[in-house]
Amino acid sequence: MANFQPIDMAIANPKPRFVNDPETNRSSRQCLLQMANYDGSHDYPYCWGFTIFRTAYDSDEAFTKAVERLNNYAKHWAYHDLARSRGREPKDPLPNQDLSSRYYSDIIEDPGLAGADVEEVGRRFDAWVKEHLNSTDKRDVPNARFRFCLMLDQQSIDAILAMPEDRETVTDNMDPPRNQRWIKLVTEEQWADRGWPKRGRLWCRAGIYEFWGMWFGVEDPDFIYEEIGWAEDPWSETDGALNFWGIPGVDW
Repeated sequence: MANFQPIDMAIANPKPRFVNDPETNRSSRQCLLQMANYDGSHDYPYCWGFTIFRTAYDSDEAFTKAVERLNNYAKHWAYHDLARSRGREPKDPLPNQDLSSRYYSDIIEDPGLAGADVEEVGRRFDAWVKEHLNSTDKRDVPNARFRFCLMLDQQSIDAILAMPEDRETVTDNMDPPRNQRWIKLVTEEQWADRGWPKRGRLWCRAGIYEFWGMWFGVEDPDFIYEEIGWAEDPWSETDGALNFWGIPGVDW
């Protein structure tokens, strides 16, 4: 179970040193402020991450390596706003270090999930949310941990392990390209909730390099699912997938 100390507001929301101090409005500090707003409705305070459902059981070693690589990518993403601009003073690494240290994901391993599809994982996720979140409003959730989960089937495991160990070496010219290296992100919604009654569970093909920032951007799920995500075949009555390769022009 997650056990993290409250956010240090001196790190998340420091006093400006001068007018228009860029340090006070950095993305990493905004992420910490978002986590600091704990309302007591759940038992995962002051941290970020996902519930990961394992559905492939052929190789424990491959699964462990895949989870470790996801952890590395998540922690690397926490430093996304630390790069120094030419002619500017170095940025404070403390908010990045704090954000990185607060990444925490639960692993759900159950041989009964072997070969499970998106619908079954979605049902298990619904049950997990009911166990850990004290809320009756599906659209009013405190953070992304209760809005979607990760599904590690064999395709997802293979895609993760095909990514470089070092996130710094990821390029747009990889073979296969970045947008063919994705994992399944399963939401708590049905397409029926959005007017498509025959399409089942709403899920995303999430780019392994790109999707981490979604955790801090789901206050408005309509924006995530309808503006950033898009259907592979918008007229299909069977494919419940959206695609998320990141926001154009934004390198998370």
